[in-house]
Amino acid sequence: MSLKKTLRTFGLSTFGLATVGLATSASLALVACGGDDGDGGDNTPVEIDPNGTHTQFVVNNMTVPKSAAEASAVALDLNGDGRVDNALGGLLGALVTQANLDLQTGVDEQLDNATFSLLVSMKATSLANANGAGAYMFFGENPMPAACTDPMDPLTCGKHLAGDATFDIAANSPSDAVIGGLIAGGAFSGGPGTVSIELPLGDGAPLRLNLIAAYMEVDASDSTLMSGKLSGAITSDDVKNELMPAVQTLIADIITENCTPVGEDCGCVADSTAITVLNFFDTNGDCTVPLTELNENSLIGATILNPDLDLLDETGAFNPGVDGVDDSLSIGIGFTAVPATFTLPAGI
Repeated sequence: MSLKKTLRTFGLSTFGLATVGLATSASLALVACGGDDGDGGDNTPVEIDPNGTHTQFVVNNMTVPKSAAEASAVALDLNGDGRVDNALGGLLGALVTQANLDLQTGVDEQLDNATFSLLVSMKATSLANANGAGAYMFFGENPMPAACTDPMDPLTCGKHLAGDATFDIAANSPSDAVIGGLIAGGAFSGGPGTVSIELPLGDGAPLRLNLIAAYMEVDASDSTLMSGKLSGAITSDDVKNELMPAVQTLIADIITENCTPVGEDCGCVADSTAITVLNFFDTNGDCTVPLTELNENSLIGATILNPDLDLLDETGAFNPGVDGVDDSLSIGIGFTAVPATFTLPAGI
């Protein structure tokens, strides 16, 4: 498939699609902005109602896009132009199809193994209808019951995602991370804010990135969070210094695990993802894909290295659409969550 057709198929010509497996936490302000259906156009501060009570959850499912339809289903409009924004998710969806990268398996395994856990506490006077609602987010650790009965057997994992587990809030988790908004008919909508996320790429530790212009939408009840969407953007500097090296490491690990590399097809296992990856990225035939070669790939250059949103002004402050320079790459995730129990930081 040509680059132009690939971009068009995944909505990347306008940088508008996708979802990606992630886990979220962050340094959000106690007062966030939102209640605007994620249209990126309402910056009115929303104070969290102190009379609200907390209902606690742990994220139990995230999805990496395999198609344009899956990608667009979780995308939100981050800059108020009437179009959904999710360039990074669209690229990952393209890589699933074009380079045969199985990103979903890694996301599922790390969730089931509690390599990372995302805790969400919805504070509101009612989960049916409420003003001044807040979605507080924390990194979790030490689940009880433990994630796996036998850590060597994946089939015994995920025990902490049954809806009855307790967690500790991780020591490196912020204590005041919240997106403020409103709940109408059981649907929460809030933002924007700034939020840190974890992106599971491969078998290593999840990659942490900082989102700006973060919005959330989710259907909330006492027993579940459903149809969740969390969207935001990462700066060009974070793309260059954090995301691209992580993608390169993922590709290098795939090659190392499946190839010698000597001989025909670089000694890779027959019909393995490594062969597809090398065919897609290895332009000089040396059986490796260094960062320089990855940066020169036409699909990568047209998407991940090409910011789609103008969210910062010339000073680097959050000030959408002021200087006319695209400086951020949009991303988004879909998620669901089940009940959990954890001790909140004082004062929330």
